[in-house]
Amino acid sequence: MEEGNQDLIAAAKRFLENYYRTFDANRADLANLYRDESVMIFDGRKLQGKEAILAELTSLQQCRHQLHTVHCQPTVVGSGDLLATITGYMWPDGKQDARPFSQMFILIPTPEGSFYASHGTFQYFGFELCGTTTA
Repeated sequence: MEEGNQDLIAAAKRFLENYYRTFDANRADLANLYRDESVMIFDGRKLQGKEAILAELTSLQQCRHQLHTVHCQPTVVGSGDLLATITGYMWPDGKQDARPFSQMFILIPTPEGSFYASHGTFQYFGFELCGTTTA
């Protein structure tokens, strides 16, 4: 892979680490990571625009995440857009059992040197609780 792509992918991984850290601490602060044209499919429901996405995310129970895999790759050579796929576990507050999840983002570079989430999906795995208490 080209060195420029490696730098871009490293920046995307930093973005994702910040995303989940912010999600766990104060989801309202995720507002700058979405745009009015952003779209998310959240557990099968389409959310259109920053306000709808944030309304859904801030309505969720407080939780913490542990990322298992994070993969990033360019979508179109030279565009700077990246496809990011993530798997991990989410622990709702007060629960010892984790919910496994999968998330995907199309990340678009910003002039400030970061990214915003243009499109994405979030999906819980097919079972309610997995009994994982290792985090």
